[in-house]
Amino acid sequence: MFDVEDAAAGDLDAKGDYFDHEYQFTRDGRPVASVSKKLFSFTDSYGVEIAEGEDDVLILACVIVIDLCSHDD
Repeated sequence: MFDVEDAAAGDLDAKGDYFDHEYQFTRDGRPVASVSKKLFSFTDSYGVEIAEGEDDVLILACVIVIDLCSHDD
């Protein structure tokens, strides 16, 4: 699990299968974003659905950091 401290709106938690790139962000137990890797792509492509009113940039930055932490190289 990844925890993201967000003083403005409350902390985010990312839970799921990071190595298969299928996980969800929650805030106070409420789902706020979901991430899934697109299959059959020549490059890493992700689908990220973010709830209205959430900080898009923060969540997308977190997706990138989680991706970097999930790779060996």
